[in-house]
Amino acid sequence: MRRARANGCRLQAPPRAVAPVAAGTAVKAALRAVTVWRARVGAWALATAAVLPLAACGAGEAPAAAPARTWPPDTVLALNGVPIAAAEVDAISSIVARAEVQHALPHLRRIALTNVILPRAAAREVAGEARRAAALAAAQAWRAALERDATPPPPVEVPHEAVVEGGFGMTGLEVWDWALDAPLATWSPPIETPGAWRLARVLERTGGLRPSDVRLKVDLRTFVWTHSPTFREDVEAHLDRSRLEYVDEAWRDLVPTLWQRRLRGTP
Repeated sequence: MRRARANGCRLQAPPRAVAPVAAGTAVKAALRAVTVWRARVGAWALATAAVLPLAACGAGEAPAAAPARTWPPDTVLALNGVPIAAAEVDAISSIVARAEVQHALPHLRRIALTNVILPRAAAREVAGEARRAAALAAAQAWRAALERDATPPPPVEVPHEAVVEGGFGMTGLEVWDWALDAPLATWSPPIETPGAWRLARVLERTGGLRPSDVRLKVDLRTFVWTHSPTFREDVEAHLDRSRLEYVDEAWRDLVPTLWQRRLRGTP
């Protein structure tokens, strides 16, 4: 050291060690930063975990198919989700068969579907169940009164009255079928037709070789579901927007191609 001073060199102090307190503070700050970062990453991970299953489902996997609907027994078709039973169709088919004896069952079912079943189902939807039920209640009240040779008190609606004469089809399939075998001068129970309930009473009946040859004179009371002047047009428009489901695939061939194209559910 003396020699160094003699040579004019300035001595330098040895480097100081870092104070333990300062070092500890730096470590704690770093740990706090890591803790904050981990918390942020954890929150992001939780949010991502909630989203990833949805993203994976949409991107890589098809969504689970909805469970198949359970239909009532004997359902073969459904119009806008409303089931149509084979027995319902065949009840009308059997009426057509009385006049069209030359047709096989598949064609009789086509006639029943396009002339009664599908239009009636659409009319029920357009009118609504409340109006349909109210018209039925009025028909029942009138039938009870007519059997007593009276009229029901207000506010029971007065039906449309008419006397019709003719053969097959002149009163609608349902009334014609009932009138072929009914006792004379006896009121029928309410008979449902597309858009109305009817009471019928056979005044005269002339026999024929075939049911289609029978001539009838029938007193009718008609209870419409709605008095809208555009009801028929509304029903047709509703059919144009309707969707037909083939619950029993074998029945697809019983629906005419034109009707299959019509009933695709196009707005």
